Amino acid sequence: MKNRKTWIMTTALLLAVMLMAGAMGRAEPAGGPAAANPAPDIYERVAPAVVQVRNIAETWSPETGASTEVALYASGVYIEEGYVLTNWHVVYEADYLEVETPDGQTVRAKNVYTDDSVDLAVLELAAPLEGVTPVPLGDSQGVRPGEPAIVIGNPVLDDIVFPATVTTGIISGVNRSSDGLGYFSRAVPLIQLDAALNIGCNGGALLNMRGELVGLVTLMAGLVDDVVYQGLGFAIPAETIRRVAGDLIEHGAVRRPRMGVMVSDLDGPEEPIRTYPPCGLLVSEIDEDGPAGKAGMEMYDIIVEFDGVRVHSFNELSAILDTHEAGDVVHVKAYRCLDEEGYMTDNPKYVEFDIELGILD
Repeated sequence: MKNRKTWIMTTALLLAVMLMAGAMGRAEPAGGPAAANPAPDIYERVAPAVVQVRNIAETWSPETGASTEVALYASGVYIEEGYVLTNWHVVYEADYLEVETPDGQTVRAKNVYTDDSVDLAVLELAAPLEGVTPVPLGDSQGVRPGEPAIVIGNPVLDDIVFPATVTTGIISGVNRSSDGLGYFSRAVPLIQLDAALNIGCNGGALLNMRGELVGLVTLMAGLVDDVVYQGLGFAIPAETIRRVAGDLIEHGAVRRPRMGVMVSDLDGPEEPIRTYPPCGLLVSEIDEDGPAGKAGMEMYDIIVEFDGVRVHSFNELSAILDTHEAGDVVHVKAYRCLDEEGYMTDNPKYVEFDIELGILD
């Protein structure tokens, strides 16, 4: 009898140990569900700082003879006390701008600073947002394809706004060329993502798993030439934002290195031929007192090499130029083959300059 009782107790103990081991094997990761999916905590922390941006313009109706205000809706991110970051195309041609937080605070912008070349704008608010913590900038250079992506924005359906909507996906690519995309006239190494984006999400926040802003949503692919593209969106990286927004807030404009010329892309062969100059950047205007003018560059020179790199377009040149600072000396090679009226001359030649870069006013 004693042995039977001992056997029963031993068996019960073994079963208990097995059940405990099974439960431990099914245990949640350390830190509970939030450790496996940080998105809810990130949303609670960041969503109050993702605001609705309203571009309000006055128009006149020939039918009623009355003036009315029309609002376009998009998104913005509170990045510094009293300042909201959004896209340039979001604020374009506004009579005035206002932002609204998810909890209903509405504040007008008293100043707007823009850089249309990289589709960024900073709104200086008439008053700070109460109880809203700015979103910190992260390191976009460390972003890798395949990483999770969290987007918070304000999608719009007709005139219905769905504030502080969160979507998730992955980073689909990095360093995507901005050439031919969106509203860019300078080179920007875009981040590609597959999170669901809709009208109104422009200016929304692309976040990493620490809740840091690593990109600003700028473009989602939709219907192009009767072809529907899905899961294809782009964001301006934090490194571009840090440089541009910092200058806009501090100086009201971006302080870029400059050569003092206006250029336009020129198609042509890779090397010059008798009847046609090479492709490059045609100097259409030049400041004679600017860096390039002082170095000897002339109107109608065709820039073919900048800082040792063959350049074919302004996007290529601007990408190199933006890596420099005022005071840097760059070596520039140009092809001189056009006269003062823009006609081919009989004695074309390459000319080279050492140009000390200045500040773009």
